[in-house]
Formats: sequence, structure tokens, C-alpha cells
Amino acid sequence: MLTGALLVALLSLPLLNLLQASGTSDVTKGAAVFAAGAAVGLMAGPGPAMLSELFPANVRCTGLGLAYALSNAVFSGCAGLIITETVKRTGNAGIPGYYAAATCAVSALALAKGPGRKAG
Repeated sequence: MLTGALLVALLSLPLLNLLQASGTSDVTKGAAVFAAGAAVGLMAGPGPAMLSELFPANVRCTGLGLAYALSNAVFSGCAGLIITETVKRTGNAGIPGYYAAATCAVSALALAKGPGRKAG
């Protein structure tokens, strides 16, 4: 998962720029979307199992449900609103890439310091 978070943090802006470039071929755009999907898949695949293992069995459903709902409400639910308004105010079409990079950078830090990892 850490690899996926780092890949998204590093590649989101370059891939977005590639997709937005007018001279980019459809094959190249398809490869960029495939690469982005593969990077996200590194997090989305093992993510649910990792999240469920963070909670003891007696509170797993409540803990996982609450953590999932709050994180989606804050980061996913508001993402469209935040990104749209920021692009409108700044005129910078790269904002979605910056948003994805920032959220995955935070995720990478959390994954690097999370349970089961040695600090150092």
C-alpha cells in the first residue's frame, strides 16, 4: 500500500498533465490511465483487509464503519467541491493532480508510521 500511495503522490500531476495535453495520442492516454489505475489498485486491493486488522474483533464493525465513513466524507465527499472551487478561483487545471498527490502523501506518511512498522 505504501508503494501505491507513493506512486500516486509522485505520478498524479505528470499523468494529469499528459492527459490534458492536446497533442497526446489516445494510446498514450490509455497507457496513462492504466498506470494510474495500477497505482491506485496497489492501495485499493489490500486496503480493506488492512483497515479491518486495525481494530480488535469486538469493535471491528463499528471502528471500521466509522473510520471509513468519516474519511470518505472528509476526503472523497468534499473532493469534488474543493477541487471545482479551487480550479474556478485559480484557473489552474492541475488542481486535481495536486489534491491527489497531497492526500496520498499524507497516506504514505500514515502507512510508513502505522502499526506494524518500526520507526526509524
